[in-house]
Amino acid sequence: MNEIFDSPAGFRPPAPGSQPTYATPAYRSTASRAPLAAPLPFPGSLTEMIGPRFTPERFPPASDLSRLDGKDAQGQRIIVAGTVTDENGRPVPGTMIELWQANAAGRYRHPVDQHAAPLDPHFHGAGRVFTDTDGKYRFVSVRPGSYP
Repeated sequence: MNEIFDSPAGFRPPAPGSQPTYATPAYRSTASRAPLAAPLPFPGSLTEMIGPRFTPERFPPASDLSRLDGKDAQGQRIIVAGTVTDENGRPVPGTMIELWQANAAGRYRHPVDQHAAPLDPHFHGAGRVFTDTDGKYRFVSVRPGSYP
């Protein structure tokens, strides 16, 4: 097995006072949505603490959204990259990152998206990668167009 996927990352709740309050009086609509009492803390289960376990064997990576069926998608190529870290700033290896985006014309490859922008037959629109031992990930895609 791969060591990146063998050891689960721990979870530490946020420190008191480090998160914004639920109620913000300056925003009138929060008065009807904010809780009237503080949330009740309860211990999480093991699966809630370490999260689901995804592996490349079960979810094959697809890091290049800019090509489909061996042909280039339309649009300017971009690189989407970053690092996943835990609450202490340490890299989190083996994290699955999925990316869904519109094509260069601003249309998603999804049956619900029916606006007039054309579909690009060579743009997949979705990708998946896993972070490396340093928590880093990288996708190649196209610059998405405006979505109405």
